[in-house]
Amino acid sequence: MSETIRIIQPTVSNFQIAEGSRTRDLISRLTKLDSDERDNLINETTEILSQCVNPVNTIGSTTGIAIGYVQSGKTMSFTTLTALALDNGFRIVIYFAGIKVNLLEQTTKRLKKDLHTDGDNARFFKVYQSPSVIDNVHGKIQSALRLNHKPAILITVLKHYKHIEELTKIFKTAEVSEELGNNGVLIIDDEADQASLNTYARKNSKTEDWEDDEFSSTYSSILNLRASLSNHSYIQYTATPQGPLLINIMDLLSPKFHVVLTPGKSYTGGKTFFEDNTDLIITIPDTEVYHHKHNQLAECPQSLIDALQLFLMGVAITVNIEGKENFLSMMIHADREQDASKQFYDWVKKLIGVWAERLNLTDTDPSKIELVKEFKENYIEAVRRIDNPPSFDLVIQEVLQAILDTNMELVIQGSREIDWSNASSHILVGADMLNRGYTVEGLSVSYMPRYSIGKSNADTIQQRCRFFGYKLNYLESCRVFLPNDSIIEYREYVEHEEIMRTMLKENTLAQLEQLLVLSSAMNPTRNNILSSELIKQKMNGWRQLNALQHIQENYSFVSEFLNSQSFKNFKDYRTNDRNHRYVKLEIRKVIEFLKDFKIANMPDALRKSSTIQYLRYLADNKGIKEAYVFEMSFGVAEGRNRSLIDDKGNLKINNIFSGPDPKGFEVYPGDKGIKFEDSLCIQIHKIRIKGDTLSVKWGGQVLYTLGIYYPEDFAHSFVGIKK
Repeated sequence: MSETIRIIQPTVSNFQIAEGSRTRDLISRLTKLDSDERDNLINETTEILSQCVNPVNTIGSTTGIAIGYVQSGKTMSFTTLTALALDNGFRIVIYFAGIKVNLLEQTTKRLKKDLHTDGDNARFFKVYQSPSVIDNVHGKIQSALRLNHKPAILITVLKHYKHIEELTKIFKTAEVSEELGNNGVLIIDDEADQASLNTYARKNSKTEDWEDDEFSSTYSSILNLRASLSNHSYIQYTATPQGPLLINIMDLLSPKFHVVLTPGKSYTGGKTFFEDNTDLIITIPDTEVYHHKHNQLAECPQSLIDALQLFLMGVAITVNIEGKENFLSMMIHADREQDASKQFYDWVKKLIGVWAERLNLTDTDPSKIELVKEFKENYIEAVRRIDNPPSFDLVIQEVLQAILDTNMELVIQGSREIDWSNASSHILVGADMLNRGYTVEGLSVSYMPRYSIGKSNADTIQQRCRFFGYKLNYLESCRVFLPNDSIIEYREYVEHEEIMRTMLKENTLAQLEQLLVLSSAMNPTRNNILSSELIKQKMNGWRQLNALQHIQENYSFVSEFLNSQSFKNFKDYRTNDRNHRYVKLEIRKVIEFLKDFKIANMPDALRKSSTIQYLRYLADNKGIKEAYVFEMSFGVAEGRNRSLIDDKGNLKINNIFSGPDPKGFEVYPGDKGIKFEDSLCIQIHKIRIKGDTLSVKWGGQVLYTLGIYYPEDFAHSFVGIKK
């Protein structure tokens, strides 16, 4: 299917941010935050909004990324961003709310709850979940935009191409497009590293050039939605930004600015569990680590029994005796296969059923005595971190009450929504449905016997950390059961995450040049969104750029650059057309030259940004500090004549490189022979466009464009990340 993607240049914000009534109303209800936390929330959302496009009658777009920790309050941040955006001229906010219906509904309900859209604020908000043209939502939006009291239009949509395409149809209708005009839309992409990115990136890296690239359906649908909006700001929210930061910097979803979010004071994340309180991590023995192919367990593992008993005693103490929480939860995440979840669910359900019966027996019954003894052995671990703990006799009495008030849930596709307030104890068993984006309220004990083969993806293992969150109030009752290999992976990831966050706080994205520090045992993200063979295929040998835009700017810039250099002549080939000169420059200066040379077409923009990455890589990893810049045919003042060709509907310069000539006084190797074999070389070509039928409006124009040589010795090893 043919698609047209319109590129809108990013626009620097030029509007003042004011904290209005909707923001103040929201902040006033965030009573769990102290004044410092509220100030951080306002300051960080203001920083995000200030870099967005002015929402009032402006043409432009931008992309930013907000980086938090897992379970650290990203939803609160983008809800506050919503309120602040509405106070400052935005009328429409779109939310990409996950790839599963339960996450879509979770986000919609959270927005309605936090913004009081079903209460006092109902008049000021119009909320649409998965809107469609058939339901005349475009007509409703048109009417809402015309209302004098200017209600906000909030649209939550599943991150799936069919739903996003339907939303695009709505914005393309005359009713919405004409009423909206050039006024701003804010797009918030929750869990932005999931589904949004182009899953064909790796495949595309194996094609000869960027013109042949393909796009995955969800990625394409997002680009098409953005192309339908003349004024929009696209904000990615994620705790695992490896994907968005590693995709090519000229990708339309690559962020142009970032904000690192500060968690609340009671947040307990990776550092809490894997650096500061490592005693909260309990190792699952290798023999009890589950894998649906390599280690199917025949019976309930002892480590799961211990975890369950610790959880029930935690509920007895934290909820029933001390009254610090209204309920606690346990999560069991065994394997991605549903059969595994069902097996673990059956084991736990049977266990707590039997335990309830045995604890209800008389104190002299041998079966009860044996079970009480088992609990007592785990009691020492349960109260190890509690000052002045309650006695075991009191705890075991309340364990029975905790069991009787336990809600068990098998969380798989189609499972019901959990009523957290309806029980003091919840046990959730599941796999991918308990993965990224899903909030397990009151989670205290996590049991994750999942077995990995080969390298894990850094962003994937982090997104399984549902046990992170705001748990400081009951941290002494928290335990995380993991295989030893997983513990090592998490510790490495936490180190990586802290380095990454420090780098992000101290540098702009342009300064970072998309280089992440990772353990060699871990992949940064899933392979299909990255182009690990980018250099091997598309950056090997000679390539030409087609700089048919920004002609005058580039002409002035290149002329000034050439006049500032001290060139040496290459070999004398006796004619002005074949005589060239060169200068050897530091990598830094070559990068500066490329950054200032303007490119507007997408394939060449991709090449330019990737070449900058490549140069950084050569300098940092190969010890190569210099590259060569050639001025081709410097004696031909008017430029060499070239015609344009039509390549799949796009005008291109027909081969900037002159071919070889074996005749004459000196054999000419062709322009592609003008290079130093072991170095990156950039040729500057001065071109005069021939005035033929295809190039009527271009005829006689003189421009500068580039040819770039990527030496084969280096090409195979560059993958876009720092090793």
